[in-house]
Amino acid sequence: MNENEKRILLPLAVGNTLLLISSLCKSQLGEFGDGLLCGMTLMCYIYAFIHMVVFFRNNLKHYGNR
Repeated sequence: MNENEKRILLPLAVGNTLLLISSLCKSQLGEFGDGLLCGMTLMCYIYAFIHMVVFFRNNLKHYGNR
């Protein structure tokens, strides 16, 4: 795995895992725990999205529009 893949794929995997935990333990978590896990998931997705945009922008600058 190169550095760009780590910055994009690992937060997505963590976010998906948090969503899975949230859905499996919904009855035990309560509103606060469910909101916390969903918020953490959202932050992971935003982090991955930002790095994906930066990755594609840098590739477009480097390779151009061929």
